[in-house]
Amino acid sequence: MQFRTCVKPLPGRKGLITHGEPLLLIGSCFSDNIGVKLRDELFEVTVNPFGPIYNPCSILRALECLKEADEVKPSDLFEHCGIWHSFMFHSRYSADNPQKAAEIMTKRIKEGGRTLREAKVIMLTLGNTKVYYHNSSEAPVANCHKLPGNEFTTSIPGVDETATILNDICATIREVNPDAEIIFTVSPLRYLGDGAHANQIAKATLLLAVDHTVATHQHTEYFPAYEIMMDDLRDYRFYADDMKHPSEMAVNYIYDIFRGSYFDDTTVSTAEAAAKLTRRLSHRILTTAGNEAESETNARRRQGEKLLSTYPKLLRAYKRYNINEI
Repeated sequence: MQFRTCVKPLPGRKGLITHGEPLLLIGSCFSDNIGVKLRDELFEVTVNPFGPIYNPCSILRALECLKEADEVKPSDLFEHCGIWHSFMFHSRYSADNPQKAAEIMTKRIKEGGRTLREAKVIMLTLGNTKVYYHNSSEAPVANCHKLPGNEFTTSIPGVDETATILNDICATIREVNPDAEIIFTVSPLRYLGDGAHANQIAKATLLLAVDHTVATHQHTEYFPAYEIMMDDLRDYRFYADDMKHPSEMAVNYIYDIFRGSYFDDTTVSTAEAAAKLTRRLSHRILTTAGNEAESETNARRRQGEKLLSTYPKLLRAYKRYNINEI
């Protein structure tokens, strides 16, 4: 007797994701989880140019910004507790002076815009439905930066409105990249700020809206990250200590199903070889005594050269990884 419901890889999609083909991931922090895996396997991936974004409305605004290649000006930013922020960006891109913050954010927009136009696959991870609007501008925000709640008004779109937003997301992508494959997924993270029932309503709204979108748009599909967490990994041992985020074990399990869905055998073997190198590169050299550090540095360089001679498609991703630009 089998005591769990196993979610199997999607049929007929092997080979959709390959090395040497740009990928764009936008959405909740689960996009970051998957993005780290792809980066470590030396895929050409751009992950969350604005930082994590959770609701479809803010994701649409982000894609519009990438499409237009908007430049962030210091006058677009605001100061809070000595740090300059943008409502479009996560605080990881904030800075202690507006010029520096604007330059960092503009660089991310330019990079994300290029990837939006070139990407073979664009993956959008939807987290929840609640939208925050800043009262003075009436624009949706991706991050409130811990400003007082009375500076914002919230809205919770229903299924029809959410489906319309997803339709607009597809249209925005198609304007600059007609051939991209769009993968929607719903984040397995539980958003419990408004209670368990509100979380389930939000997830149900997203699932219904995505289902409608996939049924009406070509080259779109759904990857069941949420279902894997809820039905396959149906146990609190697969959650992190906060009992909301998937644990590292759960992320690895979901990623294995993602790989089994979209990687062919050649891509799998290339990814494994790439990951072996990046694991070594990620280890800090602990000593500078004698020739040990130089010897290890040369060994890493030789391993990288050997990998690239075998898999030349990894060159651009390897360069980005090696200079910590990703």
